[in-house]
Amino acid sequence: MMSQEETQEQTGSTYGRYAGDQVYAHLRDEAPYEHMMRETPVTKVYPQAHYHQNVFRLIGLAISLASLLAFAVICLVLVGGIGGWISFCAACIATFIVATVAIDRIK
Repeated sequence: MMSQEETQEQTGSTYGRYAGDQVYAHLRDEAPYEHMMRETPVTKVYPQAHYHQNVFRLIGLAISLASLLAFAVICLVLVGGIGGWISFCAACIATFIVATVAIDRIK
């Protein structure tokens, strides 16, 4: 009769040894997040760039309001009359157009 060692040598040379589900055995020994970390490519992690769009838009709004106050003082107080009102309306329209274009162009 053949010994157990001879039987293992014969079957091992022809078929090889059964390794089982190697992926499952490997995953069983590690945490789930380690598996995800292994699959993702390794790259450098950079901090997100700071986008100051809203701050710039708020500054543009503040500058527009300050210019409207300055135009109100100049046109209505110093110039006065109908000419002051007409120039103040023209300044308001011009300030509105400039502020709208400037705030829209901030990206």
